[in-house]
Amino acid sequence: MTFASNNPTKQAMIRGFLQRCPGCGKGHLFRAYLKQVDACAECGEAFGEIRADDGPAWLTVMVTGHVIVALMMSVEALLTMPLWISVSLFRTLSGAMVLGLLQRAKGIFIGLIWQTQASEAISTAALSTAD
Repeated sequence: MTFASNNPTKQAMIRGFLQRCPGCGKGHLFRAYLKQVDACAECGEAFGEIRADDGPAWLTVMVTGHVIVALMMSVEALLTMPLWISVSLFRTLSGAMVLGLLQRAKGIFIGLIWQTQASEAISTAALSTAD
């Protein structure tokens, strides 16, 4: 499935979320859970130099925290359950959400960095300061 949009930044981010190449939307973006491919197998676009750093972790924690806290407060207001059940339930839910969102968040950041060509600007600035 290839996602297409009139907004190229939105298109690249959604293709990244879908774990596909932000350029063509066909090739895989990851070779392992958080290891991106060096280049797209379909179009040859290079991703080896793109570093998402802490952005995906930040986004994952922000989304997970807001959803889990809202859900926890709602459940605790409606139901009475022992503390150990509550802690076990929300800890498991939090872990599952983090594992489910982290790779997709990294895909979003890779798509955004690729579209805005931010990795090229950083490497060009690093080269000019090294001289």
